[in-house]
Amino acid sequence: MLKFSVLIPVYNTEKYLKECIDSVLNQTFQNFEIILVDDGSQDASGKICDTYSETDIRVKTIHQQNMGPMMARITAFLEASGEYVIYMDSDDCWSNELLTNVNEAIRKYEVDAVSFGFHTMEEDGRIALNEAHVGSEEIQVYEINQLMVEFLTTENENSLWKRAVRREAVDKKELKNLEMFGKILLGEDMLQAFVMLKDCKTFVNLNKPLYYYRRCPESITHSNNSALIVDIAKARNCLTKIMTGTSFGAEKYQRMVEKSFLEHYLTDLVGICCMHGINTVKKAVGKIKRMDIYQSSCKNVSEYSMTAKRKLLFYLEQCEMWRCYWAVSKIYCLKRYIQKGD
Repeated sequence: MLKFSVLIPVYNTEKYLKECIDSVLNQTFQNFEIILVDDGSQDASGKICDTYSETDIRVKTIHQQNMGPMMARITAFLEASGEYVIYMDSDDCWSNELLTNVNEAIRKYEVDAVSFGFHTMEEDGRIALNEAHVGSEEIQVYEINQLMVEFLTTENENSLWKRAVRREAVDKKELKNLEMFGKILLGEDMLQAFVMLKDCKTFVNLNKPLYYYRRCPESITHSNNSALIVDIAKARNCLTKIMTGTSFGAEKYQRMVEKSFLEHYLTDLVGICCMHGINTVKKAVGKIKRMDIYQSSCKNVSEYSMTAKRKLLFYLEQCEMWRCYWAVSKIYCLKRYIQKGD
């Protein structure tokens, strides 16, 4: 049986795709398959995928109409045959020792999931200074609830691409049910990551940056588009619904998601204010205020510990003092700009 299925959703990344695929093919551990899902690319990405699958039996290409990254990832998972699945973004790349390290951890600790650290690199491939992100200081086996607390309260474990998961630990039916939430462009990996992790029993965190995450200016993740801010709020709103009925549906876990939502919502609005006018801010807020998670987080805000900055932003938001919110946001953005020395 194949040890790993490497799942790569592809959309308009012809500039980086060969480097991405080659970094997998050049692994020191070779027991794997690669499943490429071309999600309706409009550039040469689809042809590049076909070239690899025609010349290497380890590579399989699936073409589908554009349905967004979550649907492409689900398609890839349903085609996987490996004991463990591991996702990868098509503009990123791996250390050639990644699978070797992950396989050794699986053999030694017999866990359902293995997380690893990553380097952030610039668009041209240069490693960003002081941007190596690793896990705990020691390699240690954890119970899954310890990972889930960090997953629900921080962004450290939300990304799909930073771990391998035992395929049989994932409920395929629940994974397919994510389709009901439609096309979410930002935060969708958080929903899938929760479904993939919730039934795992143990995991191990490797103190090694083995993944190279490319920071592209045009990336969705780095956009201050107001529609995407609504999307990330929608994703967390969907997460609370998915959690219901699972072992993580208890009130204490719901509060963790609500607090994380509120913190990100207030901070994301700062970014919108720095890039857009007040009317754009009000339009985005109007959509988010209708969500259940917004209403719950505001109702329970007294239970959350927030910084003075976020308390101020929350007060201005609740009073709908949008001109003040806009002005404070400009100050915060200017301060950050000066501190970076840009």
